[in-house]
Amino acid sequence: MKLRYTGTLALLALVGGLLTGCMPATTSGSAKDSQATIALPAEPSNTDPIMTRSIAAWNMYYAMYDGLTRITADGKVVPGLATDWKHNADLSEWEFTIRPGVKFHNGEELKPSDIVYTYSTILGSEKSTNRPAVAMVKSVTAEADNVVKFTLKNPFSAWLNQVATIGIVPQDVYTKEGDNFVNAPVGTGPFKFSAWQRGVSYSLERNGDYWGDKPALDKVTFSFVGAEDARVSGVESGTLNAGAIPPNQVPVLKNSTQATVISSPSNGSVFLGMNSKAAGLEDVRVRQAISLAIDRDEIIKGLMGGLATPNGQLVAKGVTGFVENFPVPTTDIERAKKLLSEAGYTGEPITLEYATVGGFPMSAEIAQAVEGYLSKAGITIKLVGTEQASLSLKMANHKITGLYLNMWTPSSMDGDVVVNQILAGGPEDYAKDPAMAKLYLEQQAAPENQRSDVFKKIWELNRDQAYTVPLFTPSNSYAASPNLAWTPSVDGIYRATGVAFK
Repeated sequence: MKLRYTGTLALLALVGGLLTGCMPATTSGSAKDSQATIALPAEPSNTDPIMTRSIAAWNMYYAMYDGLTRITADGKVVPGLATDWKHNADLSEWEFTIRPGVKFHNGEELKPSDIVYTYSTILGSEKSTNRPAVAMVKSVTAEADNVVKFTLKNPFSAWLNQVATIGIVPQDVYTKEGDNFVNAPVGTGPFKFSAWQRGVSYSLERNGDYWGDKPALDKVTFSFVGAEDARVSGVESGTLNAGAIPPNQVPVLKNSTQATVISSPSNGSVFLGMNSKAAGLEDVRVRQAISLAIDRDEIIKGLMGGLATPNGQLVAKGVTGFVENFPVPTTDIERAKKLLSEAGYTGEPITLEYATVGGFPMSAEIAQAVEGYLSKAGITIKLVGTEQASLSLKMANHKITGLYLNMWTPSSMDGDVVVNQILAGGPEDYAKDPAMAKLYLEQQAAPENQRSDVFKKIWELNRDQAYTVPLFTPSNSYAASPNLAWTPSVDGIYRATGVAFK
């Protein structure tokens, strides 16, 4: 099958909260209106596109680098560095025709060998957190006529989504700089690196030689602001132009003249993950009781101000893998107590880890609410709060000792990575269920029109075994300067090229 796109491409590069799209034809033209400052709740630990895969860093990646394809603000896959592509019948071989005339920020022309180098380096590094995302690659080679060919170890229907998340670097620069590449990074994206003030901000400047649609702004600065109230006050005072805010701040800002509130659906799913082999959680009845004890509707109404939707799946509506009308777990305290009794649970403490800073909005309040529901059922919970970076590290290193509260927002807009990471072999998969592993491979090989059927089986198995407990899909809410023109993207990542002023 061969897919070809023609016409002007709407360039989208990113950032970390959720911007995109809606770029006006003109701006005010003032020096002030040629730059924007956007608050990110967390600073990435690293910004090396080969070594680090993180939501925080994607705000920089989508601005400075291009992938073979691109995921737009509304979740669609469009051409990036590749103008078109084709695959064989079983989706195990993919060929991409590379866009001619693309230049890196240092003026060097992009070559197919740079793409081969980028993927080969990721695959060759045991430390790269990008490696699991491309682990299915058996080989990547440069072919004739400006073509790059991927041979996969198994059929993979989501490959177009996956390559959109891998930013391409110049081989000669990366080879020369090594670990120092993050201090003077070079990509092909619409913005170029300007400065990284550790702990404070990350600045980018307009790439006037970009191959696609040019950014409206001359400069974008990502300011690291972990405290939610500081993001709110920053937008109201004018020191910030946009920042994610928690649901409980939305009513406060409704009548503000200094800030506009924008809320939109997200691609995230908030859930309770767990070490299903840990003491107290090894019995499926205890895990099922946890799901039954939580009142999702009450959390949404009481804490989230209605800005969320109950969910029984680990992906949100709009993400490939979301199954329409899949049931949301009911709340039944008495049934939960009965299951705990049958399991012989006698009140042994179970840890619940959550992010105090840098996580999704109101994670601490949600964790406390979950603890309250579980205690009503007779489950003893020990709350452990930590910064999101530390929590993410524990998850990545398979070090969770009980429960943890997290949200997955797949930037690939495909459920494959979520299932892999949490349920089928990834660092958050403690159960190692052979049945789940089999279903995972089945959905990878399934034609696009049949994947939903397999995902339904995956969510059913997860529900029955309660390996994780899906809670809800939140809306994304932002405070923004009244004169800022942008539309939130579904994946929660700011597309810097979509930001402008009215």
